[in-house]
Amino acid sequence: MDKHLYTYVLEKYKQCNKPLTAVFEATYGCNLNCIHCYNPSRSQKYYLSLDEIAFVADQMRQMGIMDITLTGGELFHRSDWFEVAMIFRRIGFTIAIFTNAVMIDKEVIDKLLCIEPLIIEVSLYGSSSVYYEQITRVKGSFARFANGLDLLSTSGLNFVLKPIVLKQNYDDYDAMLAFAENNGYRLRFEFSPCLLPNGRNQLDFRLSDAEMVELFGRASEQRADVGFAKCGIGQSGLVLGPTGDIRPCVAYPTAAGNIREQTLEEIWQESPLFNEVREISIDDMEACRTCKLNQYCEPCLALNLLETGNLFSPRENCRIAANRKLALADDSTKRGEG
Repeated sequence: MDKHLYTYVLEKYKQCNKPLTAVFEATYGCNLNCIHCYNPSRSQKYYLSLDEIAFVADQMRQMGIMDITLTGGELFHRSDWFEVAMIFRRIGFTIAIFTNAVMIDKEVIDKLLCIEPLIIEVSLYGSSSVYYEQITRVKGSFARFANGLDLLSTSGLNFVLKPIVLKQNYDDYDAMLAFAENNGYRLRFEFSPCLLPNGRNQLDFRLSDAEMVELFGRASEQRADVGFAKCGIGQSGLVLGPTGDIRPCVAYPTAAGNIREQTLEEIWQESPLFNEVREISIDDMEACRTCKLNQYCEPCLALNLLETGNLFSPRENCRIAANRKLALADDSTKRGEG
């Protein structure tokens, strides 16, 4: 869809209080054990059945949702992932798939060709097994990842690599970019250091200030004013978890309701949580609104909640904004500007 047309449609949906997109975390199970993973549980039980998924997919369509992103965990870790995807395919959703590509084989490729996803987004953790497996903590995963990319490339499916930059693979950054370029793989790289706390309360995967400034300085899309505004939480999309919980965004830790107990429409329209986050305005974000860093800030309210227990008390968001400012100041100095 044309970018301007999409913006227009999105605005109309907001005016009617309708969600346009949805994310379905089909499973929290995964074949990897990444150091930065924030999934709440790998042993979650009582996943939605195919009948339940079909039921909620119909509700999504009736509400006007057009786009569905299928993810996990690792989507392909769920044995009936193809049947899940085909439920949305038959109804007419535009489908995106997020994967680590490690489980992709010829059979998976054949099924993906039947689904015809609009885009497949693949996480890139390293250019070699040394860096990649330091992140995934699974021996042999890089070779299977590389094979999955090769199969995707020869299939003609539309896919893109998303470099995930952590402290542990920071020194491999240039090599990751070269890995993509040398193999003819398309990159979708908009540097974002906003990494969520994981379930083990460890943050040693986050970039240092110096590392963050360096990458901000090299990211061509960085600009002086990022357009400070409240994030779109609870307005244009929703997240369906593997057991039926509905959340306002992927990062938000609390469910607004469960589709086994209420209809999707009821949760979206009547949930106190959705109504609370939907009604938040810039004026409510007083500390941020008056902050001298706000022109460098893209606040994530869910990150605030995860880190401080308060939607309006930022921590990591402030560090990111400060480092973006430093990077832009360094860039101006190098160009000889004021």
